[in-house]
Amino acid sequence: MTRLLSNRNYCLLWLAQIISGMGDVLYNIGVMVTIFARTGSALQTAGVLVATSVPTVVFGPLAGALVDRYPRQYVLVLMDIVRAALVGVLLLLLWGDAVNVWGLYLVVAGLATATTFYLPARQAIIPALVSPAELVQANSLLIGTSQATLAAGFLVGSLLVVSLPLRLLVVVDLLTFIAAACLIMLMRHIASHPSAQEPSARIPLRQSVRDGVGYLRHHGVARPLVVMEVLEHIPHGIWSSPILLVFAERALQGGASAWSCIVAAYFGGQLIGALITAYAARAVARRPGWLIIGAAAVFAVLTLVFALSPALLFAATLALLFGPPAALRDVAQNALLQTTVVEGMLGRVYALRSMLLGLTVMAAGLGFAWLADTIPIRAIYLIGGALYGMTALYALTSRALRYSTIQAETHLTDADKAFGHSLEKAEDNASIGTVESPVRT
Repeated sequence: MTRLLSNRNYCLLWLAQIISGMGDVLYNIGVMVTIFARTGSALQTAGVLVATSVPTVVFGPLAGALVDRYPRQYVLVLMDIVRAALVGVLLLLLWGDAVNVWGLYLVVAGLATATTFYLPARQAIIPALVSPAELVQANSLLIGTSQATLAAGFLVGSLLVVSLPLRLLVVVDLLTFIAAACLIMLMRHIASHPSAQEPSARIPLRQSVRDGVGYLRHHGVARPLVVMEVLEHIPHGIWSSPILLVFAERALQGGASAWSCIVAAYFGGQLIGALITAYAARAVARRPGWLIIGAAAVFAVLTLVFALSPALLFAATLALLFGPPAALRDVAQNALLQTTVVEGMLGRVYALRSMLLGLTVMAAGLGFAWLADTIPIRAIYLIGGALYGMTALYALTSRALRYSTIQAETHLTDADKAFGHSLEKAEDNASIGTVESPVRT
């Protein structure tokens, strides 16, 4: 861990994530609580979920192509600047006494669009900052500190949102994006994919997107992993902020403070899980697939019990128990993608994955929000537990997941390697037309 933090570029990325993450939490709490307080409807509060998810679905494929086309450091800096500007627009919207809910939706959508480009770039740049042997620990540290930031943010935010104006929280968020951009700009000597170095050798964006889709469709590990994640994100919809806020209000007779306590406990559990993963990196690298399968099974059991929570303390304790398997799963999934997907395709695979997951969680969140206005909230969590169980069964049937290991490119098939490298070579030679794209549509 000390060796990772002595890595200048990785440390700057780590610090940037902490700073922008804290401001983001404070802003999200303020927006969510404000809309729910104004409308009292889970469905209207879920409009934030829609505003967050639609840009991921619409711009995801384009984001991946651009992340693989341009230096990822530049993408990160630009998106932080764009997000700071959008938060400034939000500050203007909040200057008066009245709150325009539709205006909030539009700004949230703009922020989500920038994040759609930012996240694949951040995940895809990690293999360029650390050695393959350090990937599990690098992902563990990023996830652990992210969850610690979120946990602290929700605990502090639940107090600040009732005592400070939303405008002040938004100002803090604006400053954090600016600070994060400055930190990323200080990174240096980052190796980039060859296609990002010579603009004249780039294939058209549409073809680049199609190549990414074809690569993911044929990949032996990434394809079943993404399918499993899509299935898992259907029950993930019950953990969206609007649904969980309704559970805190109606099942636990609490409010925003109860909701934030549950969320903070979950993120605290993820921090514990990330620390466990960092110190058990070799074990995680040997059996990542079984960790992913086991996490889905644990989610099923814990969700069913959570649905019957009699009090806040019981619910928060269960939320804490959710954290470790969630962190182990996240680290295993990211490391599997980073070590089995060729470097020039990593941005597109991450972006396509985000697009599919965003579409799934948006549809699931809206469906569960509609149900929350029509049936008892506890029944929704019982449904979610059953869906997690079905996801675990699907993952168990995948031989590729069961026998996967996190060792750079060792468990790719020859076809996976040849397909990915032929696509990269096609991009490098596209300007002179010497290589025909292997993807057919």
